[in-house]
Amino acid sequence: MIKAEKIHKERILQLLAECINNNKSVNWIVKQDERRQERIRHLIDYSFDICIGAEQIYLTDDQNGVIISSMSDDKLPFLEEAWLTARFLINVTGLDGIGKALRREKYVTSFHPQDHEFIYIWFIAVDKSMQGRGIGAEMINVIIEKSKMENVPIYLETSEERNVKFYLKHGFEIYHVSEEERFGFKLYFLRRPAQ
Repeated sequence: MIKAEKIHKERILQLLAECINNNKSVNWIVKQDERRQERIRHLIDYSFDICIGAEQIYLTDDQNGVIISSMSDDKLPFLEEAWLTARFLINVTGLDGIGKALRREKYVTSFHPQDHEFIYIWFIAVDKSMQGRGIGAEMINVIIEKSKMENVPIYLETSEERNVKFYLKHGFEIYHVSEEERFGFKLYFLRRPAQ
């Protein structure tokens, strides 16, 4: 496993764009128009730019898997974060989706701890031709080890039920499930306590 650098950005964009193309949560936030594929890439680009400086993006040695995470207290300088957020809203949600995106963010973060630090997993993806070979487990274990070293919990959300089984197998617990009416699907909130 290697820590990703800016030179890996295109490979990470490729991996994630393929794996999250049909993700319900991603497609809820991404404006569904003729630029949808481009907008998905902008979403990945945003997460990459937010997390790369904190060295929280890991690639497998063969570059067939990626996990993007961040520490809850990792903050970019105000103007840089404001620029990235504005770019996200314009390029991912479109101007008419800004309110929807902000409401989702407020809802999701209301279930995150406010009184202690945690690791947040943004995305995990494995090249479709390499799935089922333990690559995802290898990547999640890197984050679990980091969690143990830092003595902090891990938090994430997923809209994909098949992903829930994967996380439960790795010691995560479901601590909240959104009502289906909120997004048109259930959003599962998972955490792995600090150990």
